[in-house]
Amino acid sequence: MMNRNIVIIAGIIMAAFFINIVYLTYLQVFRSDELLNHPRNRRLQILEEQILRGKIIDSRDRVLAETVISEETGKRIYPYGEITGNLTGYLSRKLGRWGLEAVYNRELLGVYSTPGGDGSWALKMLDKGKAGNDIVLSLDAELQKKAYNMLGSRKGAVVALEPGTGRILVMVSKPGFDPGQIESQWEMLRADPDSPLLNRAAQGLYPPGSTMKVVTAAGILGEKPETANRIFDAPGYIEVEGRRIEDSLAKGRLNLAEAMARSSNYVFALLGMELGAAKFVDTAHGFGIGRELPLETATAMSRIPEAGEMSQLELAETAIGQGRLLVTPLNMAVVAAAVANDGRGMKPSLVDEVRGPGGGVLRAFKAEQFLTPVSAETAGILRDLMVAAVANGTGRAASIPGVQVAGKTGSAENPHGSAHAWFIGFAPAENPKVAVAVVVENGGAGGTEAAPIAREIMKEVIRQ
Repeated sequence: MMNRNIVIIAGIIMAAFFINIVYLTYLQVFRSDELLNHPRNRRLQILEEQILRGKIIDSRDRVLAETVISEETGKRIYPYGEITGNLTGYLSRKLGRWGLEAVYNRELLGVYSTPGGDGSWALKMLDKGKAGNDIVLSLDAELQKKAYNMLGSRKGAVVALEPGTGRILVMVSKPGFDPGQIESQWEMLRADPDSPLLNRAAQGLYPPGSTMKVVTAAGILGEKPETANRIFDAPGYIEVEGRRIEDSLAKGRLNLAEAMARSSNYVFALLGMELGAAKFVDTAHGFGIGRELPLETATAMSRIPEAGEMSQLELAETAIGQGRLLVTPLNMAVVAAAVANDGRGMKPSLVDEVRGPGGGVLRAFKAEQFLTPVSAETAGILRDLMVAAVANGTGRAASIPGVQVAGKTGSAENPHGSAHAWFIGFAPAENPKVAVAVVVENGGAGGTEAAPIAREIMKEVIRQ
């Protein structure tokens, strides 16, 4: 009996020993980066005190964040303050790290995980004053500043990216916050009802209004290309399941281009119902709506109801950008960019390079396609429809002399006040250099509030 008990105890000890080995292996192999980068890792704090943290700079070598040494103490400064605060994030002894300061912490410190998994090898190798790596963004800080200032006192967001690469040139969220003042202003920022800590461009969720008609058109044209030549008799409203949706500004006989230019609720609600919920939702998913969008910083996922949950009324409302549908400005910029890029949606990206202390490139951005929502032929028809919307319709304020602009406005109803003003588009239409999405909270008409901001951003990118 005693021998048996000894065997059992030995077995338990061996099992515990084995479990401990497996767990430590798991920590060191699979979670070493996470543990090294954890804000409570004391070794990491020692490293941060020893290393001159790298800079965050824009695509034209303008400094967005850097560490300045004063009396042997390093202070992190942010020259563009609230204009880029929602992207750079902050670095604070008290509050930790957030934004790109957190995501690229290891690179900025110049520290990488080692076979030991806890950073101890790296710690022994470092000399005091060693410089970390610089992070080079695709952002144009002066263009970012222009967009931020154009929003004025209004809340909202602006996103501009290159359709062919996905490189983000502008990602504005207003109101913002100054990362250099984060500790002294933290409680005030947290309590602010305008949510300045929220990156509206990537995390703000809004009904898209009539900008969604681009997606609805994409779906019906993919299924029934002949719709491009169809004539509609619009009565000025549409009734669905006892609900009347007004459409007084787009009354009479309309082809599809005129329906887009005049933003006809009747035509696009009708087309959404003809497409059907399943194919409509599939089309939206193809543009990234209802899917996680990859980005180097935190994003929110746009929301669309499941096809099986939609009544005909909800399908009609969603097809014109209302109902339970919510999107991020980043997602709508991706929609515009995919149309501009012949139906190919490129992965959006903020970071161009990681550079070593000597200026050598350690890691470079590579363009990557991650969506194919429509064919090149359908994208070409959508481009023509969006050109008509700017040339002859609600998007006239986005026009640029001598440049053909494609776009779509939106005025999205919301239960908390005036409609949100939207514009999405790209230019030049025949050879796109930039795609944009602008939302002005409670701004009213997209054609008067959002389109002029988009025009100035597109014009500046083309000029450059």
